[in-house]
Amino acid sequence: MDVDSSLRVVGLYSRVQVANFAVFGLSLSFAAIQLTSVAITIDQSVEHYCKPPYGFTANQTTPLIDKEGRQVPDSCHMYDVLNGTLTGNITTCKNGWEYSGAEHGETNILTEFDLVCDKSLLAGTLMSLHFSGSLVGAFLTGQAADIVGRRPIAVACLGLMSVFGTAISFTSNFQLMLALRFLLGLVLPGNTTVGYNRAVEMFTPKTRIVGNMLNQYFWTFGVIMVAPIAFLLPNWRNFQLAVSLASLPLLPLHWFFTYESLRWLVQMGRLEKAEAILQSIAKSKNIKYDGNLHATKNNENIPLAAYGTAEDESAATPEKLDGKSSVPLVPRQGDGTQDEPPLENSKEERTHRKGVYTEKLATRYTILDLFKTRVLIKNTSIIFYLWFSTNIMYFGLIVYATSLTGNKYLNFFLLALVEAPVYCHDYFVAKRFGRKRPIAFFFLASAISCVLLAFLPNKTADGTDLAVLIVVVAMIGKFYVNAAYELTMLVGVEVFPTVLRNVGQGSSVTVGRIGSVIAPFITYLEDVASFLPMAIFALLSLVASVGVLFLPETKDRPLPETYEDGNKLARDVEGTP
Repeated sequence: MDVDSSLRVVGLYSRVQVANFAVFGLSLSFAAIQLTSVAITIDQSVEHYCKPPYGFTANQTTPLIDKEGRQVPDSCHMYDVLNGTLTGNITTCKNGWEYSGAEHGETNILTEFDLVCDKSLLAGTLMSLHFSGSLVGAFLTGQAADIVGRRPIAVACLGLMSVFGTAISFTSNFQLMLALRFLLGLVLPGNTTVGYNRAVEMFTPKTRIVGNMLNQYFWTFGVIMVAPIAFLLPNWRNFQLAVSLASLPLLPLHWFFTYESLRWLVQMGRLEKAEAILQSIAKSKNIKYDGNLHATKNNENIPLAAYGTAEDESAATPEKLDGKSSVPLVPRQGDGTQDEPPLENSKEERTHRKGVYTEKLATRYTILDLFKTRVLIKNTSIIFYLWFSTNIMYFGLIVYATSLTGNKYLNFFLLALVEAPVYCHDYFVAKRFGRKRPIAFFFLASAISCVLLAFLPNKTADGTDLAVLIVVVAMIGKFYVNAAYELTMLVGVEVFPTVLRNVGQGSSVTVGRIGSVIAPFITYLEDVASFLPMAIFALLSLVASVGVLFLPETKDRPLPETYEDGNKLARDVEGTP
């Protein structure tokens, strides 16, 4: 049974298919909200100062300290008060802290648990645990989805996302909060990875670019919605409860309007179920569908790749990448994510004989195989670095958005909104200019933006407010980080030889997620020196812009199938004949 041929017969845009795609897409949006809203609910940029004792004001009890040549209020110390008299002795905050925004009912986890001063590192730890859960969850949910199916894993993770998110909104124990944040991150890939791939699987190769772009917009929609919801619900518990409960109606929608991946069903040999779904799609469009027309003649042996495996979806032919699928099919998740394991990478030969699947197992490739030749070592190291740096910068800028001068909700909204044009932009740029030069330019542009953000003052010497300029520069930097992110995913697909493509991409995603775990600690360095986070991002980006030039240009080149093909592809940058 050829899934793509069958889909071409029944079409792609029936009510059944649109409803299925929309429900999975909305699940992705809610997962995006949960993943990225930590920048708001654990806002490290909140201004604070020692709460003065009764009868005194903060202006009286707060000493000034020198910070980068400026006299600023000390947020962690105060003048001691003895017997109702203010002394000149400086001590730690004895009465707790007061926080900006509290007068408007604004709270977050940092302000409620007093994660400031000597406890400030715990805020970054909480964020990192959230992203660490996503790192582990991507592996676990991906494996589970290969065994029991995409739909049940996506639905189960959606339900658990609501449960853990709701539990977080009620917990008052910080240790329990740490555990719940990790568990919430653990189940998010069920919709950011598994659900994403499930939705894209419903498209044929020529239309898969549409599915990819629409899915990316569901992600962006979720990130964009964080700011307005948080603005309307400034109390972090109300926000967390609202976004967690709001996803519950999707559970019955999944039950009634979604179906299992046709490609997974065919891979598992459940052809009758796949045929029933196709018949349902055809019926909704008043089309007569004869499944036997799209099975192989006489049940002859055909490789499973013909049924549209992940290898077919991600990089089966150069025409798909250079023609209709220049935007990669690998989504970000806070992040990065993993495609289904393709046939070639496990070297499993599966055939369909009289409706029965047989397997011939051969050697499985591992991450060690990515470092077996000089060319592979070079390419793998560069691609790993690109993934690492783009994830650090993407999630770092999300967290940093609340630290920008001006309204933090508006800033977060604008930095999310700027993602929207990236996907179309990258598609046309990659077709016209290839991969290396655009990626190098994108990283260079983001490096320049980060340098400007690191050293631009909030006001000039004559008092001119630079808030608008700073936000615009941040938007430009975020745009180019996103643009580099998208093409980095594509380059990984095109550079790794077929036998290593899945293990290469999966390992790259893991390295990228490690970057997202580190990102909150880099933004924390703002307390050490305000320019440090952006300076580090700029350095990472600058190195990436140079490093990518040592990768082969893959535009209009056949995808490498073997080690030797990979060596041949590399000759264009080494100048060897």
